[in-house]
Amino acid sequence: MSRPRVVLISMYVGHQGVPHAGGRYLLELQRLLDAETDLTMLTVGNRLNHEAATRAGVPRRLLLLGHEPGRSPVAKLLNRAALWLDTSWRHRRDPGMPSAAFILGLLRSKEARAAVREADVIDLQYSESIRLVRLLRRINPRARITGTFHDVMSQSFAREPRENPEEKRHLQAVAERSRGQERAMVARLDEVLVFSRKDAELLGSPPHTIVHPPLSTGNEPRHRPASAPIVVVVSYLARDENDKAARWTIDHVWPLVRANQPDAELRLVGGGASDDLRARVATLGPDSGVVLAGFVDDLDAEYDAAAVALVPVLQGAGVKFKTVEAMCHGVPVVTTTVGAEGIDGDDLFAGLTDDPAQLAESLCAVLADTEAAQPRADRVQDWAQDAYGVRRFEATVRTTWTS
Repeated sequence: MSRPRVVLISMYVGHQGVPHAGGRYLLELQRLLDAETDLTMLTVGNRLNHEAATRAGVPRRLLLLGHEPGRSPVAKLLNRAALWLDTSWRHRRDPGMPSAAFILGLLRSKEARAAVREADVIDLQYSESIRLVRLLRRINPRARITGTFHDVMSQSFAREPRENPEEKRHLQAVAERSRGQERAMVARLDEVLVFSRKDAELLGSPPHTIVHPPLSTGNEPRHRPASAPIVVVVSYLARDENDKAARWTIDHVWPLVRANQPDAELRLVGGGASDDLRARVATLGPDSGVVLAGFVDDLDAEYDAAAVALVPVLQGAGVKFKTVEAMCHGVPVVTTTVGAEGIDGDDLFAGLTDDPAQLAESLCAVLADTEAAQPRADRVQDWAQDAYGVRRFEATVRTTWTS
């Protein structure tokens, strides 16, 4: 039996060592597709993806489209227009728009268009790529087109903080346009994949396939109750919601924890910290207990040493991979309602609240008695390793290749 011809389209590329959760999901998807299908991956040819293309784990056939140097006045003009659309227009009016540079590159590339025309399955990752479904249908009317919503962008826009009435009106309009676009995308796809039942309900009918991200190898060891009062926050700090969550924790949660547990340590683990966040941590001084660890090579060691994992996000949408990862490592988890969103299970958290005082209280309760907090974390680890294991992920994805 011949292998299905698959075109995977994403504006990001997964690779070994990728610093953000979405990239790690793509890495596992790329591995599966490269092993079991005739895969061509298309992505935008920006600097970040050109760097990613040199790393281990990228597909064997990866085409970077857009940002090619123009040889004629018309080509140069089109490149400038695409760049303007990808910056000014995307920022002001339509943050979820597909990359204009990518579209231009696709239309220019005979190799990319041929891959799309010959594909049995076109797999679209993230809303920016799914917005291309109408164009792709025209190029290949017979292909099975699937789309994976990593989050529901209309919900994310609706949760953005509004500092003034004008900004409130702008974000309401962006969220409403995004809802309309989501309805149109869902209607045109052959299969819709989401990470949670909550996202399926937000997107509405028809029924969707829930695919749990492959966040567990199944080999994570039992977590031993920590001997030191360490609170770990793992996130890609370059993302705005994670940067804001780190600042909110430092300002509103951590002083309450330290008042109760003077030797407690808060470790902010993850790359991409802004200069402002670095300066904020530096002003606290070494006696604050706040450590900006940045990117680490061995995340397992961070979880192993932690007494409790904190996921303090107040914005964004979709399943928070960092919450599930902590569960898979058997670490007690304290989180906000946004951090817990889309994770369906019973009695999963050592603390679940948006109130900073109650978050601090939950953290202190774990730090005071790590032995008592561990049995729940062990049970949750068993559940998470099964629900978010690689085998279940691969089995689910395979079902989407055929109607």
